[in-house]
Amino acid sequence: MTDGSAKSRKGIGASLAIAAVCLIGTAIWVVTAGANLPGKPKPADRPVMPESVLDFTALFSTHCAACHGANGTLGPAPPLNDPLFRAIVPQETLQEVISAGRSETPMPGFDNLHGGRLTAAQIQVLVFQIKGTKYRIIEPAPNANEETKVVEDAGGIAPLWGAVEPAPLGTPSYLEPAPEAPDETSKSGASRSAVFARACAGCHGKNGEGAGAGAINSPQFLALASNQFLRRNIITGRPDLGMPDYQSARKRPADFKPLTSAEIDEIVALIGEWRNPGSAAETAHEK
Repeated sequence: MTDGSAKSRKGIGASLAIAAVCLIGTAIWVVTAGANLPGKPKPADRPVMPESVLDFTALFSTHCAACHGANGTLGPAPPLNDPLFRAIVPQETLQEVISAGRSETPMPGFDNLHGGRLTAAQIQVLVFQIKGTKYRIIEPAPNANEETKVVEDAGGIAPLWGAVEPAPLGTPSYLEPAPEAPDETSKSGASRSAVFARACAGCHGKNGEGAGAGAINSPQFLALASNQFLRRNIITGRPDLGMPDYQSARKRPADFKPLTSAEIDEIVALIGEWRNPGSAAETAHEK
């Protein structure tokens, strides 16, 4: 055997030994790395599709906070994280408004039938969280042709804003009551003016022109404010802006008594007339 042949065999043997070590090392690396080969992201690093997000904080910050405030307490639109509002708004109404929006206001619809991109499950998370209702998320079985569901569950996820306490006894209905037989005396311009003067004029001025608080007789403002929007704000106030609710005597006459549902109707009707400058109701109010 020549020295060349021996050296050749030694070289082949060394190469095979190196290859074996590399294969063993690769196998160990694959096992310890969880089979995440280069270019294959870990499950935790994979992007989450927008329609799969069911975290309330993420949903609210993306779709609601710009108008209603970072924590639902201070923004251009009325606060949602307000105890009185959360207590009186019907859950069905809240779901309908989030899904379809509110006409005559800048509030858009968020379901796909109204130009939005939220799923039924995502809307349900927002509704349950705002209303303080515990819930459970039901994920579909693998490969099942089903959608994720969110259902009420007393032992489920606790809303971040906490539970909702009942509204004070006698709180007016959030929604405008069904119309009754007309009462011309209570619905007269003079009566509406008197209620407005007692409850609102101290901040908004005799004719809604503003007196410390903003003007509310502007047709431009009222073009974006539905009667339901006005009713809600009169009942709950704007605690984030210092506006008293329907029963608070702050910034009001010493003998102020909580507003009744009928009186709130009168104020809403009066303000609504200001959408049309020069109306008979506005003229009567100015006298």
